[in-house]
Amino acid sequence: MSRRLCFGLAVLLIPASFLAFSQPPASVWEGIYSTDQASKGAALYATNCASCHGGKMQGKGQTPPLEGMDFLSNWTGMTVGDLFDKIQTSMPADRPGQVSRPDNAAILAYLLKSNKFPAGERELGTDSEALGRIHIDAAKSAK
Repeated sequence: MSRRLCFGLAVLLIPASFLAFSQPPASVWEGIYSTDQASKGAALYATNCASCHGGKMQGKGQTPPLEGMDFLSNWTGMTVGDLFDKIQTSMPADRPGQVSRPDNAAILAYLLKSNKFPAGERELGTDSEALGRIHIDAAKSAK
């Protein structure tokens, strides 16, 4: 009887695991933040980031831009989780890690909006593992 039970469980679990691995990773082109969250992020950016990265995200001196092709070339192929963790652990440069996770998610939503990625219905979360499944791609892929 235990063999039948094991076989039955395997039949049920194999298709489920195949589906989990066969789904394409999420993309920044899928509306992963809300417009309201990005608006909140704009104010937080002005307070926490603009002094180094510039009011228009253009960068200053050694500080990289956060908008445009320079930004996209640095982050394409990475994940939103990579970017979120970078912000969370090393920004602002004079106070690393002092901005809350929800506020950093709002700032990241503003960065995404400023780089012309579409908004969606839900707010961007703060779970690094979940954000690590969302890929940053400069161009929208054809599905």
